[in-house]
Amino acid sequence: MVKKNRIVPFEKMLKDTLAEYSSDGELKKAANSTSMAMRMAAAFVHGARKFDIDPAYSEMGELDGEVFRMSDGESLMTETDDYIKAWFLMELLAKEFDIAGAEKITMHVNVTDSKAQHQPRMMKELASAMANASKNDTWKKCRCVALDHLDWFQKVDPMYIYSLTHFNGSVRRLSTPA
Repeated sequence: MVKKNRIVPFEKMLKDTLAEYSSDGELKKAANSTSMAMRMAAAFVHGARKFDIDPAYSEMGELDGEVFRMSDGESLMTETDDYIKAWFLMELLAKEFDIAGAEKITMHVNVTDSKAQHQPRMMKELASAMANASKNDTWKKCRCVALDHLDWFQKVDPMYIYSLTHFNGSVRRLSTPA
């Protein structure tokens, strides 16, 4: 069972994952983090390329080949920023450590029908963020953090950071069983 998702600043995520992966080629601490984005980055390092977020799955997540199935718990649909942070982090890790498959990353967020009905604005914002992530303030902050800390990288440069403009994702409204 995961404790309540904790918002972790992107700068800390980036610093911690770069340090951990550099030291042992793993992200064990990140895999057990209360941050959904950190768990997603750890799953990516272990081979996940498709992220299926659904309230029916375990919060810690489960890796099945290239598919990582997880729930972000009670906060489902409210953690749009974490999806963006996770994707940006995965792209940076892929470039810095030559991890193949970043071009295959997709995220699919499944929202229960009742939650979508009770929070239509949130549903619309999540769908928009997934479709237009680079226009999101969180995206811009992630880019600024990466640019401000170029000294943390050996292979990531400003041109690469500016090339990160979109990610593949979708939002699907689940019908609740009758």
